Amino acid sequence: MIQENKGPTLVTSPESGVIKTPDPELEARGPTPVLCAPFDSSRRRFAYYFVSLFLGICLFAFPLKELIGMSLQSELYSYIPLIFATSCYLLASGRKEIFDDPAWSFGYGTFVLILSLAAGIAGLKYAALLGANDWLCVMAFSFWLFLMGTFILFLGTRTFTKAIFPLALLLFTIPLPAFLLDKIVGFLQAASSTMTGLIFNALGFFPLQEGFSFKFPEVTIEVAKQCSGIHSSVALVIMSLLCGRLFLRSSLNRILLVVFAVLIAIFKNGVRIVALTLGAIYVDPRILSSALHKSGGIPIFIFAFALLSIVVLVMRKLEKRKAVNSEQ
Repeated sequence: MIQENKGPTLVTSPESGVIKTPDPELEARGPTPVLCAPFDSSRRRFAYYFVSLFLGICLFAFPLKELIGMSLQSELYSYIPLIFATSCYLLASGRKEIFDDPAWSFGYGTFVLILSLAAGIAGLKYAALLGANDWLCVMAFSFWLFLMGTFILFLGTRTFTKAIFPLALLLFTIPLPAFLLDKIVGFLQAASSTMTGLIFNALGFFPLQEGFSFKFPEVTIEVAKQCSGIHSSVALVIMSLLCGRLFLRSSLNRILLVVFAVLIAIFKNGVRIVALTLGAIYVDPRILSSALHKSGGIPIFIFAFALLSIVVLVMRKLEKRKAVNSEQ
């Protein structure tokens, strides 16, 4: 309530009842000018983060160029650009939950950046001893450590924990070392050979098997390393990780889904080998050397993805049923 008197102006506060007398000098000066607020600390933090990312990309320009070139030339690593795009999409779509409470973390961030520096120096020092694939593996791993260290340094360990899936997904951008790739291909080759024999027997065919070879009266086939299906197997594993993240809640179900993806990949390889063999026996022997043999894996991959989708739907239904039962 404002009261007018012949003397100075009195202002009464309705809540407290306290009477305040305004300073005439302040009233004469007029309203106090409002200065511009300082640059928001959160925006400044992200500005520093993106500048550091840009500098890191410039520093790793040559290895990144080689990595992109490999992804364009190699069928095995053709998914690498999609991994970068998928990781960025997941970070952008979940930015409200992930980046709600950023904080500096100099200790952990600096430690990871030191590891990145050590890996990069090792890659440069032993480049002559490493093959092109293994050198690129070391440098890509160093770049991944740089991304992790920069993220932790500017945004904190709590934010890193929230973003662990899209950041860990970037591990698939690192080429496999030669020795590990040989081990995986050898495992898939042996497993696909075993699965092929089981499918033949289930269909009533009993060829003579010697190692990875199946001998029929009409034709002899061999499950070579090229038949291991490493490219489609890696793609199925990546899809299982994404489907588990998007559609499943249980960590156990997510792990089981990856296991199912590996089993489906092996089953898919066996089905493809059996189909080509029976086609060569009953349709045309030239099928084994035709384009259908070399590039006919797309329909089989669609079949495998359909099987994986069925597994996801069953797991999701079971999770919903379990949630309803727990509420009751």
